Amino acid sequence: MIAYEPVWAIGTGRAATAEGANTLIRNVIRPTVGGMFGETLAQGVRVLYGGSVDANNAREFFRQPEIDGALVGGASLNARAFVAIVEAAQN
Repeated sequence: MIAYEPVWAIGTGRAATAEGANTLIRNVIRPTVGGMFGETLAQGVRVLYGGSVDANNAREFFRQPEIDGALVGGASLNARAFVAIVEAAQN
């Protein structure tokens, strides 16, 4: 499992676009893992997006084919917000 969070998103409240994160995972993370450990592992590894995932944007991240889940930070401190993120993941 790999967690990807843009350095500029750490602690800022800013999130990448879902499409941008998906593209980076597809074009950078999976090929890098493939080069190091083989294509089978690269396609099988689960990649989580972290970086200001919240109840308002989680659904868009979960709709992306390369994003397998979320690394939730500050939004996990609010029970209602976290439940909304979990519900977005289920749909």
